[in-house]
This record gives sequence, C-alpha cells and structure tokens, in this order.
Amino acid sequence: LLVAKINDRTEPTGSPTNGTDYGTISLLDIFGFESFTVNRFEQLCINYANERLQQKYVGDNFQAIKSEYEGEGINVFDFSLIDNSHVMELLEGKLGLITQLNEECVKKNGEDENFVYKFNLVNSDSSSLIQNPLHRNYEFAVRHYAAPIKYDARKFIERNLDKIPADLLKCACKSTNPLIRDEFQQLTTKLEAPKSGGPKKRSEATKHFVVTKFRQQLTSLMSLIEDSRTRYIRCVKPNKSSLPKIMDHTHTVSQLESAGLVTAIIISRESFPNRLSYELVLERFRFLSYKFEDCQLGRGNVRKDAEELLNHLLKGISADTHSGKEKAFACGK
Repeated sequence: LLVAKINDRTEPTGSPTNGTDYGTISLLDIFGFESFTVNRFEQLCINYANERLQQKYVGDNFQAIKSEYEGEGINVFDFSLIDNSHVMELLEGKLGLITQLNEECVKKNGEDENFVYKFNLVNSDSSSLIQNPLHRNYEFAVRHYAAPIKYDARKFIERNLDKIPADLLKCACKSTNPLIRDEFQQLTTKLEAPKSGGPKKRSEATKHFVVTKFRQQLTSLMSLIEDSRTRYIRCVKPNKSSLPKIMDHTHTVSQLESAGLVTAIIISRESFPNRLSYELVLERFRFLSYKFEDCQLGRGNVRKDAEELLNHLLKGISADTHSGKEKAFACGK
C-alpha cells in the first residue's frame, strides 16, 4: 500500500518537450544470497530472486562468449559451472516449487508436509533437488548456484496465503487515518463480494498468493532490466563486526563464493582474453618467423599460416584449467 502510494506521487507526469519517452537511471539494491541455521519462506523468496539475477548476469557476461566459441568450432569451457537453468526449472517450472506450493494452498486444508512430499516426488529426477533420508517431513533442500540450502517448510502455506485476520481487518476499517481506513474498506468490500458461480480457474485462484505476486513482480523487474544497460557492483562485507581496517578472510571468501565470483574467475581463466583475426596475427607477428627454420608460411591459407606461426611461437606454453593442461591458443573457423 505505502509503496504503491509513494510510486503514484513520485512518478513523473506529462511528456518531455521533444516528445520522446523519459529515460531512467535505476539502482537495484538486493539482499545477497541467504543461508541461515533455519531457512524459511522469506529466505526462499530472496534466494529465488538471486537465482533470476544470476541467470541475467551469466547471460550478460558468458552467454555471448559461449555462442562465439561454438560458432568458431572451439571447445567451450564447462558452462555447467555457471548455468543455473536447472535450478530455475526446479523453482518455477511446470511441476516446480511455485506450482506445487500454490496447488497445496488452493486445497481447503492444505498442509506444509503434503507440499514437501509432492514437491520431492514429482521432482525426484532433478539434479538441483537434494534428497536426504534424514530430512524431516517438512524439510527440503535445493542445490542453489551459490550453495546447497535446506528449507524449513513449516508455515509456508500460511505465509503464501497471506490472509489478514478478520479482527485486524475490522480494526483497520475503523482507523481515524483516512488513507488506512479507505484502503482497508475497499479490501473488505472485495473480500465480501459474492463469488460468481462455477469453479475458478487455477490461475484465478492463485493470483493473490504471495509467491505468485512475487514471481510476477520479479518478471516485470527482469523485463525492465533487459531493456537497460546493466552494470554490476558486488558489495563485500570485510568482517561481521562492521569495524574499519579489519579483514576477515574466511568471511570474505565465503561471500565471493556465494556471489559466484570465484566460479566466474575460473571460467575467465579458461577462456581466451585476446581475439585476433588470422590476417592480423600474420601482420603483427610474421616477422618473428625468421627465428624458426622450419616455419613455412605463405601457403595461401591464412588460417594454416597463423596456426603454423603460433605453434612455433607458443611452443611449450600451456594454460592450466580445471580439466588439466590446455593449448595456449585456439584457431576457429
């Protein structure tokens, strides 16, 4: 309510003098990935949002490189290290967590344990779902991009329904503050309105659930980000006590790993930092071929000439990757 009112009052009105749309500069500040001793509905929503943002980050920084390498016929780095599409499928797929939670909430007497049982059952083949026989019947675990997390599903149904107690609703309708009173009176009128005959469609029955609204808002946010030039700023807390000039290395490295930066560095080291055309390689480095008697150039094929030259110049040099020693360069199509 407050956010909607503030947005209405601060939104620019009218149109610019030149007839073009307003440009925007937006700052998205979001909680980092959360993992506590007990993780509940709120942690699930926050980590779900982080998964969506991680998917955008991967697309911006690595998808283009992957497509370029595949187009050139070069062996691609292990994209599975950073690809979290399987996690997103588990969370928002046709049989994913959001669907199973909403279906249990639609039932008259839905239970958290039933939601967990069905979610584990229909997604048993997912690599992102952690099946542990030691889990209680209200617990489930997800292998997120940052770390595996175990969730406590107790009160998931209650929090997803987000029903306002009737006595609290009546009290708010009698408020002396006109803003509060008018809004809650409108809400009461909607809740008391007679329902149309016939069974509701599932989309109609679930549209007011918290996780559904959260997903819609997140999708709208991602659409806005897709239409923008994006810059990423990773904030790292140097110590848990918020004290100056103190660096807790264990705490800091843990944040870097959770943010996916360590994996990003691994991928960057496995890719090639410089991309030159064969013609440019020959133009810049042909003069060095005089050092090698057996370096035969000028055969009419620029690719073979460039590969011949680089084989001699970079002989004995290799790159260390997670899969072992690799050639220091690669020639595409």
